[in-house]
Amino acid sequence: MFRHTYYICKNLYNKLYTYKFVMNAFDKFLIGDTSSINWCFENRHFLDRLQDNGISRQYVVDCLMNEEPIKYEHIDSSTYAAVYDAPSNKDYKEIRILMAVSGNSIDLVTIMRNNETTTERQKRQYQSQKHKNIEKKRLNAISKRKW
Repeated sequence: MFRHTYYICKNLYNKLYTYKFVMNAFDKFLIGDTSSINWCFENRHFLDRLQDNGISRQYVVDCLMNEEPIKYEHIDSSTYAAVYDAPSNKDYKEIRILMAVSGNSIDLVTIMRNNETTTERQKRQYQSQKHKNIEKKRLNAISKRKW
């Protein structure tokens, strides 16, 4: 039994050694190694969203560097999201920070309320043209009925 377990462990070690697992910047961020990551806080959209939401840049920097995220997820090939507690002066509980990862750098893409819903305009943007025409006719008919 011992010999069999030894060969399994040795085989697994050899496979891991030959594939050489490489961590990206988000993996380093998750284990707390934030000092070796090249951070980019200068994204114009990100700064606009900070101003729109009334959140200070220093608060986001403190969250990223000193706090552990409540949860995180992998969105697509190079985009990740991390959820943190919102500032105490906000009426919502959590904020979500989207990050783009390339090599050893993390660019902050945007910040939003966690589970932020889309607006009516955004929902209508993705509807089919036929549905848009029906909705236009319905709204036109309603407006004619009103005195």
